[in-house]
Amino acid sequence: MLKIRILYILIFFLSLYTSFSQDNCNCNEKEIVFSEGYVNANELIFRGKTVSVTKGIDFDKVTFKVNTLFKGVSPQQVEVYFDNKNVCALKFNAGEDWLIYANYKSAKPVVVYCSRSRKNVINTNKNIDLMYIKSDLTIDDETDKLTELCGLKNFTEPITNNEKAHDNIIPTGSQRILLIIFSLIGFALIYFVLNRVMKK
Repeated sequence: MLKIRILYILIFFLSLYTSFSQDNCNCNEKEIVFSEGYVNANELIFRGKTVSVTKGIDFDKVTFKVNTLFKGVSPQQVEVYFDNKNVCALKFNAGEDWLIYANYKSAKPVVVYCSRSRKNVINTNKNIDLMYIKSDLTIDDETDKLTELCGLKNFTEPITNNEKAHDNIIPTGSQRILLIIFSLIGFALIYFVLNRVMKK
């Protein structure tokens, strides 16, 4: 009898978790309808092929070879980040054709689940997977509309090592300590010299 009660309790919590997870995966599709306003709300829009996926702590990184750039500034190969802790995280694999809508966070392009970002699935069943939004536009049709609305952008040159050398470099912990020590020594020398001069 006790085993049956435990089984019922487990089934109850499992059903709660399943319904909760599915609710979290539902996006407000009215907010992601294709429109000029929606396009304007995104900083980087392109269509490209996934090259590789790299696991991270909070965010995974997917590298794309961009085929068509509609909006934003991007080299032909770009890294896009996505949340890997969300139950409804996007699922990327190498060799897939994607339409990406992204915005920048900490100078990195980030794509979210509830957006028009989706993989090109050649299938007439629009409900093939929960991760794809229901849309009256195929990716090819949406690509045409984006081309009409935004035109096509040129790729930027990738940053070379020489250009990276001019970036602001944040010192490490030991470098910070050395900077503080040298600063204190400098202030002490200035104080000592000024004291000697003032006494004369």
